[in-house]
Amino acid sequence: MASSVPQERTSSTEGRPPTGGGTSTSLADLLETEGEAVVEDWLLRVMPLQGALRLSREQIIDALPTFLEQIVRTLRHEEDETTASPPPRDSGASEAHGRQRLRLGFDVGLVAREYATLRDVILARAEQAGVKPPLSQLRLLATCIDTGLHQALSPFTFTRVERKRAEAEQREHFFRLSPDMFCVAGTDGYFKRVSEDFLQLFGWSEAELYRRPILEFVHPDDVGASDEELQRLSRGILTQRFENRFRIRGGGYRWLTWASRPVPEQGLIYAAARDITEQKAVAEEREHLVEALRESEARFRNMADFAPVMLWVTGADGMTTYLSRSWYDFTSQTEATGLGFGWLDATHPEDREHMRHVFLEANARRQPFRLDYRLRAADGVYHWVADIGSPRFDADGRFLGYIGSVTDISDRKQAEVEREALLTRESAARREAEEANQLKDEFLATVSHELRTPLTAILGWVQLLRTGHLAESRRERALETMERNARAQGQLIEDLLDVSRIMSGKLKLDVEPVDLSIVVQQALDSVRPAADARGIHVQATVDTSSSVMGDARRLQQVVWNLISNAVKFTPRKGRVRLVVERRESLVELTVADTGQGISAGFLPHVFERFRQADSGSTRKTGGLGLGLSIVRHIVEMHGGTVTAASDGEGQGACFTVRLPLSVTQPRDAMARLAPRQPSAPGLPQVRPSELNGVRVLVVDDEEDARELLRTLLEDSGASVLTAGSAEDGLQVLRAEQPDVLVSDIGMPGTDGYGFIERVRALPPERGGRIPAVAITAYARTEDRTRVLRAGFQSHVPKPVEPVELLAVLASLAGRFETPPKS
Repeated sequence: MASSVPQERTSSTEGRPPTGGGTSTSLADLLETEGEAVVEDWLLRVMPLQGALRLSREQIIDALPTFLEQIVRTLRHEEDETTASPPPRDSGASEAHGRQRLRLGFDVGLVAREYATLRDVILARAEQAGVKPPLSQLRLLATCIDTGLHQALSPFTFTRVERKRAEAEQREHFFRLSPDMFCVAGTDGYFKRVSEDFLQLFGWSEAELYRRPILEFVHPDDVGASDEELQRLSRGILTQRFENRFRIRGGGYRWLTWASRPVPEQGLIYAAARDITEQKAVAEEREHLVEALRESEARFRNMADFAPVMLWVTGADGMTTYLSRSWYDFTSQTEATGLGFGWLDATHPEDREHMRHVFLEANARRQPFRLDYRLRAADGVYHWVADIGSPRFDADGRFLGYIGSVTDISDRKQAEVEREALLTRESAARREAEEANQLKDEFLATVSHELRTPLTAILGWVQLLRTGHLAESRRERALETMERNARAQGQLIEDLLDVSRIMSGKLKLDVEPVDLSIVVQQALDSVRPAADARGIHVQATVDTSSSVMGDARRLQQVVWNLISNAVKFTPRKGRVRLVVERRESLVELTVADTGQGISAGFLPHVFERFRQADSGSTRKTGGLGLGLSIVRHIVEMHGGTVTAASDGEGQGACFTVRLPLSVTQPRDAMARLAPRQPSAPGLPQVRPSELNGVRVLVVDDEEDARELLRTLLEDSGASVLTAGSAEDGLQVLRAEQPDVLVSDIGMPGTDGYGFIERVRALPPERGGRIPAVAITAYARTEDRTRVLRAGFQSHVPKPVEPVELLAVLASLAGRFETPPKS
């Protein structure tokens, strides 16, 4: 907004006192000090007038501040009575303001009200501030505002001729730039005016179009409808949309869509046509595609209904729009219950929420997915199924939804479960095998250690004895040590044989009534020397009425193992307590000690073969870790149980054996107990005198063994013949006719079984009925049975107990009468 007042001042009025005494009379001072307030007041008044135009604050204010400055300069020029400068010149700002208002859509009345409002705001602000300007300033203010209004309205003013010319130019411009083809036709059915685009599209000249009826250019199939539409227009009925085909000059037709407005009083029809030939072609192609799609969908549904899998389709929102017939047959759902998200109702409740989450997340990301879940069949049984979905997109890449299939995988799931179980079992078996292999390695190392340790003592003392420099007391100690270690080796071998019998299921029991108190006493007598040597107090409380059914020798082995273990693992000055008592229909044997105890981690494995709590090279106690395993097996063979308890390391241990009580009393239990208990080292052994004059043949491939037996037998008064093989033995037998035969079993070439067979094949006068004793390291029950069946009269296991061997030989030499061989 601007005025025609000058924009320059030639003299300054700064510091000029207001005229009229104490009240200011200068509008210039008012506008300079409160110009911003004037702008705000004016803005508040004109904004409601311009609400429909939706203008910004800057657009409304436009040049108002500049216009106010021009008014101030004009007022200042009038106040300066001494200046001789010309009045300020017009800058053209008001005319520019008018052009801006014209572009924004203002009319003349709205612009005039803006300037009138400015005058009212200035006068109201002067009255409010108590400014009383002279009449000359009020007239000058009115002149400035009127001049600015006149210049602002100048862009709105045209002559009648100019306006008509402009309208004509606009119409022609509109005809040229519009995407439609315009024409004017008469109600008589002829064109009166057509646009240039119309002529160019169809190739006709204006003359050709104007002199021929419009219907001659219309496709014959569309003439009837086009004529009816012309009749409607002639009656003044508006055409919103009408389509027909219009002939091209060179041949052919193009589709047009018409919008027409009739002016009946002038006999004219104003119409706009748009070429839609391409749209028609696209629409026709679309129809073909839609029809093809319908056919394809019908084929798809037919194929899906008979497919071996269940098929489904969803929309972009995830809602299921199609389920194949196989789905409905499998689940017994219907379209009403299955479409949308109803298919979830047929899934297992535990799988439902997870499925919903996975599906919706995949749908949001437009990604393929696979789900395994349980689906309820029509019979109510849940089946495992695999659901695979793939996103669908159109040619423009728009997401359409998913298509997927559901396959029954119950058999495969069952196979997977079985395979997992098999893998678990195989893994467990592998771990057990690895653990067993480790235990085997540890056991072999332990066996090596346990066998070499006594051998070291034996060989060491033997070498010292050979020097001949040992004192008599040391010689006795050497012999005791050698005997003790040899018997320890024998016990190790016995344990190994027992384990072998247990593992092969060949451990046999000679079951009869047994007085457990006698068994316990025998075991105590054999263990007590070792306990006394270490200062361990062994206390026994035995119920003498405790009788069980079992093998007396094996039960003694159980008791001996438990007591010897307690003594071995109890420190010096410790205590071992043994209790035998009846409990209802059971006999309970408890062995408790104050020893090193058993850790909680090892306690469940304490009865396993080859397991030792301390199996390293730094262990404090010896043994193979077989004793407790043998104990458990023997006890279980007797129908009993054995348990172990301990409060932990350093808290001692307690082993409890429970055996069924016998209803039959034992007969002479002491007579039945004939264990091969080792004699106390160093005690004199009584040799029977019955061998005096007995001629004995010893057959053994080991020279050391032959020499030992020769020395033992000759010291007992026997006459000894030796042979190193079965062949040599037969020759000596035929030549010397000995009284008794002693033969090893394990020999190269012909073993002891073959040897005795050949001996028994000899006639009696050549030695065929000679009493024979087998000496062998094969000490199993089945080995003893085989020996006796082969033709031997007796079986003595290695290591040989001298007293036992001499007693057997004396018996055979004094009373044997060989029966005829069957």
